[in-house]
Amino acid sequence: MIELLKACAYGLVQGLTEFLPVSSSGHLVIAKHYLAVEDVGITMEVITHAATALAVIIYMRRRIADILGAAVRLMRRGYGGLDESDRGDVNLLAMLVVASIPAAVVGIIVRDRVEGLFSDVSGTAGMLIVTGLFVYFTGRFGRGEKALTAPRASLIGLAQAFAIIPGISRSGLTVGTGLALGTDRKKAFEFALLLSIPVVLGAVAFELVGGRLEGGAAVLSAAFAAAFVSGYLAISLLFRSVVGNRFHMFAYYLIPAGIVLLIIG
Repeated sequence: MIELLKACAYGLVQGLTEFLPVSSSGHLVIAKHYLAVEDVGITMEVITHAATALAVIIYMRRRIADILGAAVRLMRRGYGGLDESDRGDVNLLAMLVVASIPAAVVGIIVRDRVEGLFSDVSGTAGMLIVTGLFVYFTGRFGRGEKALTAPRASLIGLAQAFAIIPGISRSGLTVGTGLALGTDRKKAFEFALLLSIPVVLGAVAFELVGGRLEGGAAVLSAAFAAAFVSGYLAISLLFRSVVGNRFHMFAYYLIPAGIVLLIIG
């Protein structure tokens, strides 16, 4: 029973912090330092990341189906044979590919070099404050009406690469950058969410390489269910905050949390 509760708690936290702009890696550092939470192991990380990826895919299933359908029609008809809607979806897919490159390159090159940051509580606290300030100021931008272009998508992808640092939120930087560039709020949310899919699935693949999966079915199922449900709810909350012009309110948690950690760290 204790192991089941631990698995549910881990899945709950992972799902919530994966999509809300509060940094899942930062909370992992805090949990390990102050709550003496041990490394959950490769299997639990794979399971919970897979659950959050599934949450995104189900939440965005219609947009994903549109994009994949447009890609299939592109291969059959060529770009000239597509209607305006399909061309928009094909262009979006191309922008997602381009925007995913910076995070992939940075992850491969510097992943081992930043491992020491996962034991640096003061550094993580500082990055939570940085994320909070970024979320606050970008969230205060007015309703954007600009279309998502390749240059803007590239900048959003570049911002995502910084999320490898504990305390820096991927959703905070990707959504916030989109808002700062004047992108339509719903489009900024959708692009950030779609952009998270290759990153999360990439994390699953990376963890699977050379990893040995083990653990009880009941415990892993509990972690998966908790991560999926909390992840889906977090996505819904993120959508309402972005479209409802309340994205900046996450700063009211991030900045005080970072300050407190600096004081007691």
